[in-house]
Amino acid sequence: MGNLYRILVLVTAIALLFSFIAGASENPKERIDFWQKNYQELQPDQDPRAKRAHEIFSRLLNAAGKRPGVVPRLFIVKSDSPYIPLAFALPDGGIIISKKVLDICYKDPEKGPDRLAFILAHEIAHQLKDDFWHLKFFQAVDLSKEKGSQQEGILKEVREIAGLTDKVLAKELQADEYGIIYASMAGFNTSAIVTEDDKTNFFEYFYKSLDPENIKDAPKDSTHPSPKQRAETVKARLKQVLEKVELFNLGVVFYQSGDYQRAILFFSEFLRFFPSREVYHNLATSHHQLSLKYYQEWKGDEKALPFKLSLAIDPETRASKITLRGRGGVSKSPEELFKEHIEKAIGYYEIALSQDPSYLLSHNNLGCALLIKGEAEEAIARFKKALKLKSNFKEALNNLGVALFYDEKTNKAKEALTEANKLDPTYDAPLFNLGKIAYEGKKEDEAKKYWSAYLKLDPSSPWAHAISKTIPLDIDKQALAPGKKAAEAVLGLKIGAYDDEIPKDWKKLHGKDFGLGEKPYRLYTYNNRVRTLSQKDEIKLIITLDGFKGKTEKGILVGSAQKDIFSAYGSPTKILDMTQGSCWVYDSQGIVFQLRDGKIVSWILFSN
Repeated sequence: MGNLYRILVLVTAIALLFSFIAGASENPKERIDFWQKNYQELQPDQDPRAKRAHEIFSRLLNAAGKRPGVVPRLFIVKSDSPYIPLAFALPDGGIIISKKVLDICYKDPEKGPDRLAFILAHEIAHQLKDDFWHLKFFQAVDLSKEKGSQQEGILKEVREIAGLTDKVLAKELQADEYGIIYASMAGFNTSAIVTEDDKTNFFEYFYKSLDPENIKDAPKDSTHPSPKQRAETVKARLKQVLEKVELFNLGVVFYQSGDYQRAILFFSEFLRFFPSREVYHNLATSHHQLSLKYYQEWKGDEKALPFKLSLAIDPETRASKITLRGRGGVSKSPEELFKEHIEKAIGYYEIALSQDPSYLLSHNNLGCALLIKGEAEEAIARFKKALKLKSNFKEALNNLGVALFYDEKTNKAKEALTEANKLDPTYDAPLFNLGKIAYEGKKEDEAKKYWSAYLKLDPSSPWAHAISKTIPLDIDKQALAPGKKAAEAVLGLKIGAYDDEIPKDWKKLHGKDFGLGEKPYRLYTYNNRVRTLSQKDEIKLIITLDGFKGKTEKGILVGSAQKDIFSAYGSPTKILDMTQGSCWVYDSQGIVFQLRDGKIVSWILFSN
């Protein structure tokens, strides 16, 4: 009976809280322009941490997406007054943080960017969930300070809600979990978020700001945990989440190395603990890539030049015409495997979109999957839906142009591709596809014009190879030449070595076992910014992390530019677009370079 009564009280309190918020909907603090007019902004040129914060915010948005109809903006309040809330999200897309957040995160400078990424991702998660608990709470704090407030009855209920630790923790833990996922997807070191140190109790700062006692006349209840106790609860929970996040991270690494089967294995296991749109999307993309692999085997005799869609894959995986033949044979043929995986991909994309109808990545990839399946009209509808959500979505415009061409609407196809090129003249795919349309229409001079422009942007990728095999152009043959093979190693350690061969001077920070399948995996992290993943003691992956000081066998290191990779390794086997940048994969040499803003941030060795 006690539990039922508590639930009824909670439901009543929530209803009254929403009534209060509705009554206060004109509160100007709910709009970013209030903060812009009433507070000085800490500008990027005034503090390098502010500049870094905006860069981090942009990376996180690429990973997490945004709510439809809002423009995400970050505003850093220059004042570090204790009366300004630390961080909260606004309904209009604004994310407000105080300068004190930067001070807290950067008490340990090395962990600063990762911790700041988590705080920003936490607020983005609140915004995506349409949950503005922080804002409601801080409004209640302000209201409680007013003399003779007319909202005293409602305030009483707000105080009760603020004092319900389980409710507050539930909201915050959900945002924390999503925050870790978004930060991880954007390439940040999520383990730094909960690492102990003697410089700051990271979470306690934030739970002090959400302490119910901040509301004037809030009852003091000794049974409610203190901010420090709440912080410890959150840290314990996040350590559990981080163990599961490794499944997600390894799924991404296997995806990057082209091992889509293992990527599916790890993403599927993570899905058991965190069924979110991001995981469904990544599962879909892994099946999508497998389907294209089997499509290549099925259509192996067709050598016509493919179109370039924004789903970055090897061009040989697409044929120039998308037609499906009937079922044949008793065992599964490449055609049957293609159909099996493309259907799974479509199904997972649709689940991701059912969880978030505004998720642009899934709209775009689903359109690509429908197009490769031969359903051009459905693909067109999907790309147009994406463009309604984001009119300047250049990748969707490019893909729409290809779909319109398959639907025999050549003029409209060229219009869409031309518009995509105008949006970003450095975006090469529309130029490639305009050249392809001209080539298909027997307009060789026009094709040469577009492809020559394309090759200025991309002189040496697999797509440049495809052009070189199709039409005579002045192409940099040296850039297209494959790099010489080298036995890659990380500080002397090679793929296929065993755990007991790892150098003794590598200090092991922590390890984790994953009991997936018949042969469990073991992940070790070392103090030299290297990780190894082994199966039955045999090393399958070697991963360097941002900050690693060593070099590849050809002299490439963290911070090298992409032109350095071309010089040392030649053209990659394929280029994969990721939410945190791109990956250049060299299958024959068993190495993947992860790039961000044209610079290498890490690389992976894998079995080739």
